[in-house]
Amino acid sequence: MQIKSFKAPTLKEAMANVKAELGVDAVILHTSKTKKGGILGFHSKEIVEVVAAVEDEPVKNAAAADTSTEAVLQAAAAARGSRTAEKEAVRDEAARGGAASGGTAASFLPKNMVNQYQTAGTMTAISQAIAKNTPSQTFGEVLSSVNKQQELPAATASEAGQAAEDILPEPSAADGGPAEAQAAPMAGGVSSPEQPLAQDRDEEIQELQNQLEEMKSLLLEMSSSKEGRNEVPTLRSALQQQEVGSHVIDDMIAKLNGSEILAPQHAVKAVKALEKYVRKSVRIANGITLYSDKPKVVALIGPTGVGKTTTLAKIAAKFVLEQGARVALITADTYRISAVEQLKTYSDILGLPLEIVYNPEALKQAIAKHQDKQLILLDTAGRSQYNSYQMQELHELLQIDEDIETHLVMSATTKTSDGIELMENFSLCSPDRVIFTKVDETSSHGIILNILHRRKAALSYLTNGQSVPDDIEPASVEKVAELLLR
Repeated sequence: MQIKSFKAPTLKEAMANVKAELGVDAVILHTSKTKKGGILGFHSKEIVEVVAAVEDEPVKNAAAADTSTEAVLQAAAAARGSRTAEKEAVRDEAARGGAASGGTAASFLPKNMVNQYQTAGTMTAISQAIAKNTPSQTFGEVLSSVNKQQELPAATASEAGQAAEDILPEPSAADGGPAEAQAAPMAGGVSSPEQPLAQDRDEEIQELQNQLEEMKSLLLEMSSSKEGRNEVPTLRSALQQQEVGSHVIDDMIAKLNGSEILAPQHAVKAVKALEKYVRKSVRIANGITLYSDKPKVVALIGPTGVGKTTTLAKIAAKFVLEQGARVALITADTYRISAVEQLKTYSDILGLPLEIVYNPEALKQAIAKHQDKQLILLDTAGRSQYNSYQMQELHELLQIDEDIETHLVMSATTKTSDGIELMENFSLCSPDRVIFTKVDETSSHGIILNILHRRKAALSYLTNGQSVPDDIEPASVEKVAELLLR
């Protein structure tokens, strides 16, 4: 068996050196990170060390297996350097006990890549390798399966993405150490010999998990380069094209598995994965819900030019024509000459009463006048989120009734940075819901996720045209996913 240590600035380069010199059958025994150079610890560079081994020839009998085991044990001990003589004695004893139970053991090949990577260089690895007597998948085979992604047809892109998922650590007994190491002290006050190693093992597992995350990022980069060559966009790249923020994509990668993130854009797996994520990270209100015992008062607020008046008319028409609801309209938009006339036209067509108010007291009286209605819709004047006086005036208007449900109307064509500022400045009015208009006027809908990710405000409606009442629909998880994968 050939055993060799490789040092490089990054784990990626070290792995490449292992593959180049020892081949694809190399087995990773141990990885570590150290600081090198600098003055008194400053300006030092981080070096990644990987200890790897490769068999000269297959082991054919139990004696050869024992020799291989001893060689690996010595290499692991040398790589760790910090082990005491007492810990080495414990390892030797466990190794001999494992060989006795394993009978005719196979060569030192762990059961799978994850198990090998989590326990490399520990006593657990030696015991498991001998006891299992099972052929394993080596480091080279795992990387080989990933490299083959570049030659796969587009239809198998989701299968290639499974490589990222396969190398992730899964909960197992190895994570917490053998049951003997966690057991209570033995009779007579004598502790198990594995107990002193528990803290060291936890630290090593954490370090290995960090390195696995780095490997996952590497696989995602390899997949991205493959997409560029074969033009097979994945769920991840589709969201990037939709200008979804990096913080949202990173959160999605953490929540979904590798095969879902790397699934082809229009595959059922990608659609279902995105729907699952939207359902967990964005609140969906699915329109307006009426009360059974009193009128529902809904106010539409937002900046100028986003289509508040037209959206209000669409909502009113939906409830009147489809549900036969009793609806009243109120407008506080007396700044624009055409605003009142526009809403008056809609109210005449639908046969609805219209009230015009100029101050909070007049609004309070108008609401009281229409207590026999099921829905009262309030249109407000467009306000600049940068004008503190106008924002305060709007806040005072809405304070006359704490039950007013406030919907912030925002255009889907808004830049994400402007949309975030808009949400923050309109927070003075505590919007309960958000309506995105003009979704038909842009090919990028990432702002929906960027604005509503982990916020209390829920998405209530989406509008996609000027037609009243057709071009509006209650928001849904399925519709959001459809827009983001369009």
